[in-house]
Amino acid sequence: MYKSMIVIVALLVSSISGQSFAKAKTSNEYEAVVATAYKYFNGAANGDQALLNEAFDTDFGDIKMPMVDKETGNDIVRTVPLAQFAKVFKKATPDLWQAKVLSVDIVDDKMAMVKLDFDTPKTHYVDYLVMYKRNGQWRIVNKTFVATKK
Repeated sequence: MYKSMIVIVALLVSSISGQSFAKAKTSNEYEAVVATAYKYFNGAANGDQALLNEAFDTDFGDIKMPMVDKETGNDIVRTVPLAQFAKVFKKATPDLWQAKVLSVDIVDDKMAMVKLDFDTPKTHYVDYLVMYKRNGQWRIVNKTFVATKK
């Protein structure tokens, strides 16, 4: 009797535990946010203005760039419109650039924050990309970063 109760409990636990794990799902919003981050990266690496314009909200977006003031030597943060920043990338880089999305946080399917590891042969970047979904499209409205020279 004791052995049969153990078997029944084991079968019961086995059947319950098999049902308690749901299959992981990735939302369409997550995929669209990540795709937008890679449009930015690929647009910059390939000098592709069309991709950059798909990734950046050129009407409202800007980039925050940490710099050192040449006159005072003080750390400052310069703000540049994303439309102006995108124009820097006019042609494909001959170097190998690599990017990896480290984290994604989506709020109410309207706002997202992406942490992007961005590596070039000369510099390693960690970007934070803030996105808003406007007119059905995810666009980067703010890019901040830290750059470390190699």
